[in-house]
Amino acid sequence: MTPLEGSPPPSGDGGAGDGDGDGARLSARDFLGPALLSHIERVRADARRVVAASEQGESAEPDAEAVHDFRVSLRRLRTLLKPARRIYGRRRLRPVAEGLREFARATGALRDEEVLRETLTALELDEAARAAVAGWVAQRARREREARAHIVELLRHDRPGDAGAAQADAPTAGDAGATQADAPAAGERLRLEPHLARLERRISRRKARKRGAEALARRAIGDALDDVRALAASDPGDGAAMHALRIRFKRLRYSAETFSPLFGERAERAAKSASRMQRRLGQLHDADEALAQMRSAEELAPDARAAVIEALVAERARLAHKATEELARELETLTSLWSDDPRALPGG
Repeated sequence: MTPLEGSPPPSGDGGAGDGDGDGARLSARDFLGPALLSHIERVRADARRVVAASEQGESAEPDAEAVHDFRVSLRRLRTLLKPARRIYGRRRLRPVAEGLREFARATGALRDEEVLRETLTALELDEAARAAVAGWVAQRARREREARAHIVELLRHDRPGDAGAAQADAPTAGDAGATQADAPAAGERLRLEPHLARLERRISRRKARKRGAEALARRAIGDALDDVRALAASDPGDGAAMHALRIRFKRLRYSAETFSPLFGERAERAAKSASRMQRRLGQLHDADEALAQMRSAEELAPDARAAVIEALVAERARLAHKATEELARELETLTSLWSDDPRALPGG
């Protein structure tokens, strides 16, 4: 699988390398346009998998892996919109970014329930506390099913990839100033396809700012690195800061993966480094969220709840210590890979 997850390589031979060669001559539009279209189709394909699995019968459970893949592909597409604004226009892409963000938020409850279950069942507890947690988790299982079913319902009515539905939602006066037109009214169902179709239309138009692919890539990776470094010195005990740092590492990872055809092994190693920190900080955030849930879980017996909280506090301290060690190591790796600001290298 390529860094673009199955997308065709950009035209030209500036694929692998260290930022020199044909990558400097390839336009940002010619590189990023196919990447965006590939990600749009991946979002649609994953959405169709979710719906197809749910239509195998009334007793069929939604495909958990398909739902997860859909949420990941949606996150990747959202990440690409940031550099895309530099060539397709911030104002014209704002309605798309806002629409995708709202849809992503609607799917967040599912992940919250999934990771809460996984975090609690992985704790080392005595028999009594483990039994109490198992019962509490079982009572919440309905919430996870409902959250997954909610995503299925949204996608079933959205008809991802349906050209007729997309055309019906197409603005009649162009794309400019469409934020209010596209925003769902109170009580109106969230839609995904109109935003995907809008993005496709914008990409297909010849009008785009002239910028080299390599310059765009340097800017995207440089900005992502700056965002990471800005929070790298945060207190590991600050859960909100650690969660924000995780999101920034995730953006760095997706940016490096997207532009790896231009930077080769250097970008691939940067993506792996960011992925490791994303995973570790994700574990830390999961522990924080579980602690917040347990501190308000009055249904649990006091002794059992105290035991779970004690175990979570110890686990969070362990994860914070490992995250601090690994953060220093990964920042050193990233610095060695990008010893100069990517935006200042030749051709940028």
